Amino acid sequence: MRPLDFPKIDLRNKPMLLPAAAFAAGTLLAFQVSYLSISLLVALALAGLALGRRAGICLAFLAFGLLAAAVRLGLPGDPAAPLRRDRPVEAVLQVSGHWTPDDEGWSAPARVVRLIQEDRLTAPPIEIILHLPGPEELPPPFGTTLRAKGYFARSPALSNRIPSPPGPWRLRVKSRQLLEVESPPGPVARLSGAIRLRVEEAYRATGPGQGEGKALARALVLGDVSALPLAWKRGLRITGIYHLMSVSGVHVALVAGLVWLLAGWLPRPLRLLLMLAAILLYLLLVGPLPSLVRSAVMGALAALALLAERPPSAANALGWAVILLLLDQPDLALSPAFQLTVSATAGLLLLAPPLARRWQGRWLPVRVTESIAASVGAHVATLPWALPRFHLLSPLAPLLNLPAVPWTGLALIASLLWTAVALVSPALAGHLLPVLDLLAAPFSWPSRTPPEVWLPIPLALSTAWAWVVAAGLAALLLLPLRRRVVLAVLGVPVVLAALGASGPRDPELAMLDVGQGDAILLRDGDRAILVDGGGSRGGDIGGRALLPALLGEGVKHLDALVMTHPDNDHCGGLVDIAAYLPVREVWMAPGWDRAGCAGRLLDLPGVRARFLSRGQRLTLGRWRLTVLHPTPDDHQPVNERSLVLLAEAHGRRALLTGDVEKGGERDLVDCCA
Repeated sequence: MRPLDFPKIDLRNKPMLLPAAAFAAGTLLAFQVSYLSISLLVALALAGLALGRRAGICLAFLAFGLLAAAVRLGLPGDPAAPLRRDRPVEAVLQVSGHWTPDDEGWSAPARVVRLIQEDRLTAPPIEIILHLPGPEELPPPFGTTLRAKGYFARSPALSNRIPSPPGPWRLRVKSRQLLEVESPPGPVARLSGAIRLRVEEAYRATGPGQGEGKALARALVLGDVSALPLAWKRGLRITGIYHLMSVSGVHVALVAGLVWLLAGWLPRPLRLLLMLAAILLYLLLVGPLPSLVRSAVMGALAALALLAERPPSAANALGWAVILLLLDQPDLALSPAFQLTVSATAGLLLLAPPLARRWQGRWLPVRVTESIAASVGAHVATLPWALPRFHLLSPLAPLLNLPAVPWTGLALIASLLWTAVALVSPALAGHLLPVLDLLAAPFSWPSRTPPEVWLPIPLALSTAWAWVVAAGLAALLLLPLRRRVVLAVLGVPVVLAALGASGPRDPELAMLDVGQGDAILLRDGDRAILVDGGGSRGGDIGGRALLPALLGEGVKHLDALVMTHPDNDHCGGLVDIAAYLPVREVWMAPGWDRAGCAGRLLDLPGVRARFLSRGQRLTLGRWRLTVLHPTPDDHQPVNERSLVLLAEAHGRRALLTGDVEKGGERDLVDCCA
């Protein structure tokens, strides 16, 4: 049998790449295994070193990664899990990122040093989100070590066919009097905080409000995406270009390239030093985001190699960056941002070159071919992490990235220049905001079109199946045509198994777990409606909970979204899910057309509105739906006017009541008993 004839992926000049991958795998294993397994791996590590070959070295790095993480993390498992959420906790923690304003005051990532609850002492090195009240005074700066008293909480895991993981741990401190400074930040953190504070003050001085241009500048320059409209984020995820809003290697390369061009008249060593200084300044301004730290370490290693007049190796720089970062913070291995940035970079280095060689000279110029290959390579490499988290495959993403990346570069350069102007003359910067608004406009386009325009493929896949999909796509891209056909034929049963293909089913009613609020699915075959969708302050309940829950039920499109009433814990998720799945109609009672989130539902592109009142009858496959409440002229309070449906199929009935209260219940008894 002949070999599969893959285009060659040369690893000879990339000696650190495989050991780094093994080290990262060992770090991930540290969160799962016991000390007995660790002791066995120590023996394997010594055996691997004795072998002295590539496999032995990789095995040794796997064991070293596991051991290093185990030493830093202590016992496996979730360190905060034994804590009682109904009891206050005293925590010593270090603010590990810059503060951002939220609905309740301020929030920032923090690294726990020590926890005390009811005289029990633990020392879990875990990353949490710290919440402080009130915008009236600034919080302690980045790098400060604090002693805080408050309550731990996290949003619970959701128990649908495809479960959603719990949210991050959060420590809420109700009063600044429950907070005291243990030690001030170090000099580097103090400098970072001072730079950030100065830029924040300049942004505020440009004028009130948060327009789209200023929100984009905050995202690209400060790494703060909290001000971006939620509709933008959903639309950019659908198209597969949301990564451009997260500060990463693309942004570091643009900053370094801009400095390199502006300093073109200087000697080469001085230009390299200025480039290093620019990367460091950008890191200090944004803070230690995983993707930015990885990019900054790689950029610094490459610049140092050039200063030493040695050819830089991006692959080796990536390997060293991964090892150094995981040695310092093993729990980065669990960070989606770290996983995505490392895998995307590996895809650029390993998959893009053979793809470019295979496609060269076919139809397009070399530069365009190389750009497409880079985009495809990075996209495929991130699928094992992105698919289980976002449940969407964006086939147009590699093509959409071609114009989106340079446009983002232009927006970043403009935002940096605008920030420099704001530091000198906030009033002038305020007058220049329309330029940023113009550059921000294209990023809103995906949110203004129905999701099916971008051809997203909703997928309900586990991590294992996501690896299979990524490997299969890589093989289809790299193999010769005849072998691709064979692989495609053999892959059909695998795809059907992954998608959970099944035959016809009886009419079903499913109560979906969305945490706060209700979400009820009625379906018959490929017909489905969703009655309410939950909602929460965390935002995008559709992407986090409803999308995987609906995919787990086999639903890929919805005939209608049914809003019983416009409270956010019933309506918010409906707005979110419409950004991910095709929706034909919105059903609601009369009079809600501009109330609360009902207005956002009616503004959905390509979705028709249908207003329902008592006596109307509808069908959904074998489901028969009767509207029992409200009447067309009902003027009761919000909950009393909830849309009430009687659903009947196969001799069974379900009464869907929304949040109707005593008055509405009495009305139902009088009219419909």
